Amino acid sequence: MLVLISLLLVALLLAVFLLWLKLVAPVHPVFMLLSIVSGLLKPTDHAGKPTPRPELLTPARYPATTPPPNTASKHGEIEYLDDGTQAIHWYAEVAGVTFHLVTAGNPAWEPVLMLHGLPESWWAFHNQISDLSKDHYVIALDLKGYGQSDKRLTLDYTNATMAREIASLLDKLGIGRFNLVSHDRGTIIADHMTSVPSLNGRILRYVRMQQSFDEPHGLPEPPHALFKSKLGEALFKSKNLIPLTYIGMFQSGIRPSVLKRLDYEFKFRGVAGALRKYFETTNLAIELKDRHNFLFKAMTMPVLILQGRYDKGQHPSEYARSADFGPKIKVQVIEASHFSHLENPVAVNAAIRAFFQSAKVNS
Repeated sequence: MLVLISLLLVALLLAVFLLWLKLVAPVHPVFMLLSIVSGLLKPTDHAGKPTPRPELLTPARYPATTPPPNTASKHGEIEYLDDGTQAIHWYAEVAGVTFHLVTAGNPAWEPVLMLHGLPESWWAFHNQISDLSKDHYVIALDLKGYGQSDKRLTLDYTNATMAREIASLLDKLGIGRFNLVSHDRGTIIADHMTSVPSLNGRILRYVRMQQSFDEPHGLPEPPHALFKSKLGEALFKSKNLIPLTYIGMFQSGIRPSVLKRLDYEFKFRGVAGALRKYFETTNLAIELKDRHNFLFKAMTMPVLILQGRYDKGQHPSEYARSADFGPKIKVQVIEASHFSHLENPVAVNAAIRAFFQSAKVNS
């Protein structure tokens, strides 16, 4: 009898858990559960795979600093993107935080700062880096808690703090005025950068991709309640995370070789725990409130809200009034889902370039 009661309790708990997953997750709860279990039993995070005999830029453009644990790239290491573009890896320490960043293009050209989303890294923008670096100096970060940047659990993962740290990083790199391009979670931090006092007047143009604006996030919502739990941490370590995201949640049509690199960049050891800490500090309601309370007022620069037409949770109708919330805001919808920069890079690159050209700023 005791065994039967125990089995019934386990079945009840499992049913409740699956119901909860169905409420918070935008994919089938069984698939989500299996992915969490795989992350618990066989995590696929790694310590990095250094390049044998890397080619280094000499002399180094920026002073060297000690990389964080669980990294692979060398300071000044040159990586060649698919089209031959030189992407150079660097580490820089500011405010007690070490960032990994990649640059491309001539440092004398107008800068473009790129902030990625979830579950991604600097490399998610590789198509945009290749294109924009032809006539801009591109700086693509691994955000704090991601990739090869600092992932210590003792760090402050609030959006406002991370925005101020990135401002300090730009100062250290000698960057004055710059263009800002962001996607998904990176957009939340980019929004906060518009209100950092030291960046007042320095953001030339802001391309804001795949994030809610003046209205609440549509349904289905991302499962942030799951992400801030130990189960979410296990999900981030699962071998199924990338296919679950790019094929299950969003039918992105991205090539297997691209998915493989996305998985590698996201699975550096420490990312999963850092992101759990990050999601403990924020949620969609807080972010919407911040935008309405003070961030919209700071968006005085030209802003392009660039959204994919087929994003399941961010519907084009939610942006019908977005242009009313700032003096220089425009909305553009392109033929893509959530990961437009990877799904339709030609259209994204063309939209960014057209916006840079049309949104004239004073020298």
